[in-house]
Amino acid sequence: MSTAFHPQTDGQTVRLNQTIEAYLRSFVNYEQDDWVNLLPMAEFTYNNSVTTATGLSPFYANYGFHPTAANPSATGPLNPASKVYAHWMRSVQEEVTKSLEATQEHTRCYAELHRKDPPLYRVGDLVMLNGKNIQTHRPSRKLDHKNHGPFQVKKIMSPLAVKLTLPRKWNIHDDFHVSLVEPYRVGPREIPDPSKVL
Repeated sequence: MSTAFHPQTDGQTVRLNQTIEAYLRSFVNYEQDDWVNLLPMAEFTYNNSVTTATGLSPFYANYGFHPTAANPSATGPLNPASKVYAHWMRSVQEEVTKSLEATQEHTRCYAELHRKDPPLYRVGDLVMLNGKNIQTHRPSRKLDHKNHGPFQVKKIMSPLAVKLTLPRKWNIHDDFHVSLVEPYRVGPREIPDPSKVL
């Protein structure tokens, strides 16, 4: 599930888009109006290149061979026995799965070095929302509030995402990663105003 202002949620897609942009940048015309026609070749090139996560290309992982860009093919078609081919493809896919699991474990170990367990929120809890992605009409961002709220937790989307009850005038998505939310703490002289929550 995607959340507002949390690019890590969709990091793989963002990284892939950078690769496709690099392909297109090399071949697009000066007016940059023919990039749509180049997308199929960019997709073919990406799917035919080896990835660091698996050590294989997506084409090879799915089909067991690297298709050639030459049309018609320079070599005749290969037609191995179906049982042998199916067994071989299963072994390739098992190898890819092991490689991906090893990559995920390697990445998880580095990611969790500094990660803390997120606080457990319940529906109805009051929380403060980090203001770094919220645009206000105040003249100086440095002197603006670091956190906005308190807001009420409307729904728990997952252990890492919550849906907040935001003011109607805020035109932003209401699902947030827990890294942007912190529990609301009432000061000794402060009583939360319920009208500010809605």
